[in-house]
Amino acid sequence: MRASSCCIFWTLAALTQVALGTDLVIQIPGNPSSEGGIYRLDYDPPRGLPPTNATFSSKDIRNDTIAFKNGLPGTRYSFKLYYTNSTSNDLLTWRASITTPPDPPSNLSVTVVSGDTAKINWSPPKQGGYSGYKLKVVPLPEVGNSAQTYDSSVSPFVLQNLTSGASYQVQLFSVYEGKESIAYTSHNFTTKPNTPGKFIVWFRNETTLLVLWQPPFPPGVFDYYKVTFSTPTSGTHPGPPSQVSIEPSDARESVLYVKDEGEPPGPAQAAFKDLVPGRAYNISVQTMSEGEVSIPTTAQYRTVPERPLSVTFEEGSITYNSFRVVWEGPNEETEFDKYQISLNGMRRPAPVIKGKESPRILEFRDGLEPGKTYQVSVKTMSGKVASWPTTANVTLIPLSVIHLSSSTDEDTGDVIIKWTPNPASHQDSYKLSYHEVDTNNGDRDTNNMIVLDTSSRLESLLPGRNYSITVHAISNQVESNGTSIYQATKPSSPIIEDLRPTHFGLNISWKSDVNSKQDEYEVTYSRNDTGHVVKTITSTSNLSLTGLEPGAGYHLQVVAISHGLRSEPHVNFQAVYPQPPRNLTIEKLTSNSVLVKWQPPEDSIFSEYIIRHQTDDGKFYKLPAVKENETEIIDMIPGEKYLIQVNTASFGVESTDPPGVTQTIQPNGVSNIESLIDSVNVTLAWPKPEGRIDFYSIAWKLEEELNDPEEDEDNDEESPVPIAGSKNISTSDVVENNGKVSVLIGELIPGAKYSFLIYTTSHGQNSDVTEFVTRTMPLLQTEIVVVNDQQISDALTLRYTKTPKSVSRFDTYRFMLSDPNIPLKEKAANDTETKVTFTDLVPGRLYNITVWTVSDGVESLPLQRQDRLYPKPITWINASRITDTEVTLMWDKPDGEYNRFEVQYLNLDGDLLQNLTLDTSITLSGLKPYRNYTFTVVVRSGSESSALRRSLPVSSTFSTQESVPNKVERFIPVHVKPKEIEFEWYLPPSDHNGVIQQYTITYGLEGSKNTKEEHFQPSELHGVIRNLIPGKTYLFKIQAKTRVGYGPEVINKSKTPILSPPKPGSQVVPTEVRRTSSSIQIRFRKNYFSEENGEVVAYAIIVAEDTSKNASGLEMPSWKDVQAYNSWPPYQVMEPYFPFQNSTVEDFTIGLDANCESRKGYCNGPLKSGTTYSVKIRAFTAPDKFTDTHYSFAIQTDNDNTAWIIGFTIPVLVLFVVLMSVMAVRRKKNVCNNLEARHNDAMSLPDSVMETSRPVKLKEFAEHYRIMSADSDFRFSEEFEELKHVGREQACTAADLPVNRPKNRFTNILPYDHSRFKLQPLDDDEDGSDYINANYVPGYNSPREFIVTQGPLHSTRDDFWRTCWESNSKAVIMLTRCVEKGREKCDHYWPYDTQPVYYGDIQVTILNESLYQDWNIAEFRMCRGDSSRLIKHFHFSTWPDFGVPDPPQTLVRFVRAFRERVPPDQRPIVVHCSAGVGRSGTFIALDRILQQIKKDTEVDIFGIVYAMRKERVWMVQTEQQYICIHQCLLAVLEGKENDYGPREIHENEGFDDDEGIAESGM
Repeated sequence: MRASSCCIFWTLAALTQVALGTDLVIQIPGNPSSEGGIYRLDYDPPRGLPPTNATFSSKDIRNDTIAFKNGLPGTRYSFKLYYTNSTSNDLLTWRASITTPPDPPSNLSVTVVSGDTAKINWSPPKQGGYSGYKLKVVPLPEVGNSAQTYDSSVSPFVLQNLTSGASYQVQLFSVYEGKESIAYTSHNFTTKPNTPGKFIVWFRNETTLLVLWQPPFPPGVFDYYKVTFSTPTSGTHPGPPSQVSIEPSDARESVLYVKDEGEPPGPAQAAFKDLVPGRAYNISVQTMSEGEVSIPTTAQYRTVPERPLSVTFEEGSITYNSFRVVWEGPNEETEFDKYQISLNGMRRPAPVIKGKESPRILEFRDGLEPGKTYQVSVKTMSGKVASWPTTANVTLIPLSVIHLSSSTDEDTGDVIIKWTPNPASHQDSYKLSYHEVDTNNGDRDTNNMIVLDTSSRLESLLPGRNYSITVHAISNQVESNGTSIYQATKPSSPIIEDLRPTHFGLNISWKSDVNSKQDEYEVTYSRNDTGHVVKTITSTSNLSLTGLEPGAGYHLQVVAISHGLRSEPHVNFQAVYPQPPRNLTIEKLTSNSVLVKWQPPEDSIFSEYIIRHQTDDGKFYKLPAVKENETEIIDMIPGEKYLIQVNTASFGVESTDPPGVTQTIQPNGVSNIESLIDSVNVTLAWPKPEGRIDFYSIAWKLEEELNDPEEDEDNDEESPVPIAGSKNISTSDVVENNGKVSVLIGELIPGAKYSFLIYTTSHGQNSDVTEFVTRTMPLLQTEIVVVNDQQISDALTLRYTKTPKSVSRFDTYRFMLSDPNIPLKEKAANDTETKVTFTDLVPGRLYNITVWTVSDGVESLPLQRQDRLYPKPITWINASRITDTEVTLMWDKPDGEYNRFEVQYLNLDGDLLQNLTLDTSITLSGLKPYRNYTFTVVVRSGSESSALRRSLPVSSTFSTQESVPNKVERFIPVHVKPKEIEFEWYLPPSDHNGVIQQYTITYGLEGSKNTKEEHFQPSELHGVIRNLIPGKTYLFKIQAKTRVGYGPEVINKSKTPILSPPKPGSQVVPTEVRRTSSSIQIRFRKNYFSEENGEVVAYAIIVAEDTSKNASGLEMPSWKDVQAYNSWPPYQVMEPYFPFQNSTVEDFTIGLDANCESRKGYCNGPLKSGTTYSVKIRAFTAPDKFTDTHYSFAIQTDNDNTAWIIGFTIPVLVLFVVLMSVMAVRRKKNVCNNLEARHNDAMSLPDSVMETSRPVKLKEFAEHYRIMSADSDFRFSEEFEELKHVGREQACTAADLPVNRPKNRFTNILPYDHSRFKLQPLDDDEDGSDYINANYVPGYNSPREFIVTQGPLHSTRDDFWRTCWESNSKAVIMLTRCVEKGREKCDHYWPYDTQPVYYGDIQVTILNESLYQDWNIAEFRMCRGDSSRLIKHFHFSTWPDFGVPDPPQTLVRFVRAFRERVPPDQRPIVVHCSAGVGRSGTFIALDRILQQIKKDTEVDIFGIVYAMRKERVWMVQTEQQYICIHQCLLAVLEGKENDYGPREIHENEGFDDDEGIAESGM
C-alpha cells in the first residue's frame, strides 16, 4: 500500500494567467511510475481539469505529479486521491481541503485630493470569492523608503499623511479566507507639491528682472519650479530655462522651468531679460512633481523705467532765492506714470510728484538760501519703482559784499582792498575786478582775479593811474552784483640813466616806467661845497646844465608828478671835469722803480692825482691816488719800457688831457745755474729771470791742458778738439720747463773742465754777466762678470775689463753694492788687477752691483748688474706629529735671507710632490696610511722672475700610522634567493691602510632602524646573508676593519624575490565540512603553504568535476564559462582573497551566489545536485606567483528535494521578509537617533562646564609658547579645538529672514541676534531695512568697542556707509584686498578718485591718502544733508592669500599705526575683512593685547577669543591665526617688534584663511 501523503504546489500559471483559473500540482510520494495500478482524483466543486473522478495509470504519471488546471480562484476545494492495484481497490491514499487564492481587484484608480491625501477606488474580482482587500503603498523610488500596508473591506479608501509632491505605487490585493491574491493590481500617482515661498527681487534694471523665491515649507518632493511670466497687455514666449525674451510684443505669457538644486532646498531664481522699461509684469511660480503642479505663488514686479533725458534750468529764472527747473522725458520706449523731483541740500525735503502729462517745469522758491548749491534729481516712476536719477546742480545768486574799502601800503605802494561778506549769503570765493578810469572813453581792459579771503593786495596796478575796483561774491562760479570803489596810484620814480660831466657843465637824462603815467618832472641840483640850490620843471626826460665850476661836485634829484601825487625821488651825484696837472718829469731811476714829479693845475677844484703806466701790451695800470706833487713808482718789471701818465681827479672824475713820460728798466741777469752733463754735452739750466728778456748770450772755454803725459805715451795721434765758443739765443728759441731755461752746449771733451759766461739783453740794454764752471762726464766701456759659488754663500767676486783712456779722461774705477752698510771699493785707472771681492755678505740676499769711471769726482753713467747669493741650507729635520694621513715636519731656521722652504717627497705613483711654506714647519696631508715617506727640505731665496737660488738639500724618512681601511671597491650580489643573498667584494691591498682584521656586513629593511650584522674573515671575499624576508628591499652595508676601526661603508640596495610557494604534499588538501544539493563547504588551513618563497597574500578556490583538464593557468575559467560543459572542467570560484586575518582556519562554502549568468568575472555559482567534485586551494605570493594543492578527495552534492519542500519554503520566506522589514525600520530609527545624538554632541558646552579663561603671566609667556608649539603645535591644536563650538547655539533669526538672506556674503556667516548692529529702519522700504551682517565685538576699552562686519557686497555698500554714519565711527579697518585668488572678496565701496560719490544719501569724498609698504591710510569726508564728518580708512593690503602676515611683526606695526591715529575714546571702530571673522578677530585680539600688557602682568588670549566668539561666529577662524596672535605677542615681549627676518610658518591644512570658510553664498 502506498504512503498516504502528497504534496501540492501552486504552479507558475497561477501567477501569470489568472484568467485560466488556479493551477495546482499534486506530487505523489514514492515512485508511482514503477508500480502497477491506477489512481483516481476526485474533488469538489467539480470545476477544473482533469475532470472530477479522472483516472491515471501509474505508468502514465510523469515526474510523479498530477497537474490540476483551470480551478476557480477564491474557492475552497476538497481533494481525494484513490489507488487501485491487484491487492487494493479504490483505496483512499490522500485527502485535503485547499482554498485557492482569489483573483486581484480590477479598475483601480487614484484621485489626488491634496498634497498629503489621495482617494483609492477599485472594483471586485471578476470571478471567484473574496472577503476583503489589502493595499500596499510603495514610495517611489523604493531605495531607502519603506512601504505601508492597509486593510480595507470596501472601496474607496482614503490615503492620508502622504508627502507632498512624492510619487507612490498602490498595489491592491484581494483577500479570501486569509489568502492574498497571487497577482495584484497597481497604479502609480503623485501628490500635489507644496506651494513655493515668498518672492523677492534680487536684481532689476530697465530690461531685466532677477527674482528669487523661497522653497516650499515643508519642502516635500518636487522636481522643477514652473515659472510663468506675463504682462497685462502682452504675453510671454517659452524660452530656455535660464532666460525669457518677450517676443513678440503681443505674446501673452512665457513659461520656464527651473530644476530643484537638491537637499536641502535653497532659494531659487529666474532671470527675465529684454523687457520693456517700467512695465509691470505678473510672475507666478509653482512646484512640479511628476506632472503635478502646486498652487502658484504670485507677485507683480516692475522693471526700472528709463530715466529722464536731461535736467536744465530756465534761463533767467535763477535769482538769489528761487529758480525754475525744466526736464525732458525719456527718449526710449518706456512705461511710467509720474515724475519725482527731489531737491538735495535742504533738510530732508519731501520729493515733488508730477504727473506724466503735466508740464515738465517746476519752480523752487521757499526756504532757499542765497549762494547755496542745490542738486535737483528727477526720476520717472512706474508705480513705486523709480528710475535712475537724472541730476543737475544749481547755485543761487549770492548777495553782494558790504563795507568795501581801500588803502595804500606806504612801504610797497600796493593797494589793499578789504570787504565783508553778507552774512545771509553763501559764498566760496570772491571776484575782484579793476580797470583804469579813462576820460577818453576808449577801449579799456578789465582785470579779474578770484580770491578766497575777504581782503586782497593789488600788486599789479599800474603807477600814475586812476582805477575803478569792483568786488563780486561767488558761490560755485555764480557771481553776485558788484560793489565798487575808486583808487589812484602814485607814479613810478624816474631812473637817472645818464649823467655825464662836460667842460664847465653836466648833461643829465632819465627814463620812466613804461607803465607809469606822469604829467611833468621836477629837477633839483645843488653844489656840494657851497650848498647853492637850483630847481627847474620840465616835461622832457633830459636836461643840460652849463656854467658850472671845473672839478666841483653837484647833488641832483628827479621827481615825477601825476594826478597831484609825487613819485619817490631818484637822487644822484656828479662832478664836473677838473683841469690837468703841468710839467711832468722823471727825477730818479733804479732797477725796478722811478721817481716822478709835476705841477698842480690852474683854476680848478680837484681832490687827488691819478698815476697810470703802460707797457708794450697796451694796457694802462692804475696806481693808488696821491695828494702830493710827486710819487715813486716801484715794483716795475726789469727790461720793460714804460709810458707814465699823471692826471687830476675830483670825486672820481678825471681831467680829459693828462701829461705823460717814457722810461726803460734794466733787465735781470741769470743766477742759480745748474748743469746736466753727459760725456760730450753740457746742458745749462737756470730759473727764468723776472722781467722782459729779448735774448741770452753765452760764451765758454776749456779750463785745463789738453793732454795728460801718461796718455801721450799711449797715443801717438792728435785729434782736433774744441777749446772755446759762444752763441746768442732768442727767448723764443730757448727751452722752458717749469719756469727754468735750458741751453745745450755740445761737442765737448768727455771728462774735461769748462768755464761759461752768461748775460741777458732787453730793448738794447744788457744785464750783469754771470760765470759758471763744470766738467763733462767720463765714459765707461767696461764689462762685468759676477762669480757666485753655492758652497760659499757669504762672498761675491767681480771681474771687469778696462775702459780705453783714449775715449775719455778719468782717474778711478768705482764699485758698489746695494747694501749701504758695505763700503764701496775703488781701483785706480792704471791698476793692472781687474778683480774685486766683497765679503761678509748676507746669504740668499739679492744685491744690485754698480760700476763707474770717475774723473775728478765726476762719475760716468753707471753700469748695473744684479745677482743673488745662495741661501744657507737647514741643518736638521724632525717630525713633531705623525698620523695615518698627515706628517708635521719641523726644521731649524737658517742664517741669511730666504723666501720660503721647499718640501719634496714621492707619492705612491712615483710623482715628485713639492710644497712651499714660509714657516719652519709644515703639515703634509693626503698621505697614505701605513707607508714610508722620504722628505727633502730645500731653502729658497728669490723667485723664478728675480734670480731664484736654492740651497743644498737636507732629507729624512718617516712612516705614517695605521688607519681605517678605504671603501670596499666592489660589493655586488651574485646569487639572490627569496630568503638569502650571496655577495662578493674586493678591497685592493693599497686601500688596506693597515692590517685587515675582518669584513662586516650590516643589513636591514629599507626604512627600518633595526639592523643585523654578519662578520667575515680577512681572507673571505664572498659571503651569504640568510633568513631574509622574501619580496622586501634591504639595504646592505659592508665595511672593512683594521686595528684602528671600521672604514667607510659601501651600500647595496637589493630586493629579495618572491617566488611561487613550494608545492604542498599530496596529503595536504582541503577537507569537506558539509554539503547540500547545490553547495559544498570546505576547510583549509593557513599552514598548507610554506612562506619560504614569500608571504602568501591571497587564496583562490579551484573546483573541478573533470579533474583531467588542465588547471595550472593563471587565468582560470569562471563558473559562467563552464556551464556549457556536461562535465565541468576546473574553474575558479571567486577573485583571490585573504581569509586569515584573525584565525588560521578557513571554512568556505562553494555554490552560494545566485544570478551568476548576468554577472561578469568570477562568481560563486551553485553546484549541480548529486554531482561529484574535487577542490584544490591556490595560494598567491604575488599576482602572478601561485601554487596549487593537490585535489581533495571526491565530494558529492546532495540530491535536489526542492519540489518536496517548496510548499514550506515560501511561507517561511514571506515571514522572513516581514521580519527583515521590521528590523530595517528599527535600524533606521536607531540611525536617526545616533545622528541626532551626534548632532547634540557637536553643540557647545555651557559656560558653567567649559573653562572660559586661561591667563598666562607675561614673564612666563615665552616658556608657555614653547610648550604650546612643541610637537608640531599639538597643544595649540587642542586648545583651539575647544573653541570650535563657542557661541554656536545662539539665534540668528534676523539673518535668516528671506528678505535678508541675499545680504549675506556667506550663507554660514550670520550675525547673532543679541549683538547685531541694527540700522535705523527706512520709512519707505520693506522689512529688513534695519539689517546688515555686523555685530558689536568687545575691545579693551568697551564691550562695544568694535563693529565687525563682512566685506560689503555691491548691493550692501549703501548699508555699510549707513553703518559708519549712524554709529558715528571715526575709523574703518579693512583687512582684505578687493580681489584675491581671482575671486571678489570685498566690493570697492569707496571712491576711486577725489570726486565725491553718493552711496544712498551719503556723499563720500577722499581728502588725502598716504601709502606705506604694507598698508594705506586715507581720510574720507562723509556728508549727509548739511552735516559732514571725517573718517579714517586703514587698509592692510599684504595679508597673504594663505596663512598670516609674514613676518607677524608686520601686523603689530599696523595695529600700532592705527592706535597712534585713533585714541581709545573714539569708538566704535568698524572692522571688516571678507567674511568678517578670521582676520578681523586676529586684529581685534592683538589690539586688546597690546593695550593690556601696558597695565597688566598677565594676558589671556584664550579668554579674549572666547569672549569675541560669544558675540560673533568664528572670530579668529583658523588655528594658524590663533598661533599668529601668540607669535606677535612673543615678538613684542622679546623686543623683536621691528625685526624683518624670516620666521617659521605654521600651517593648518584644514583651512586656507578666513576667506575660504563658506564660499557657498550667492
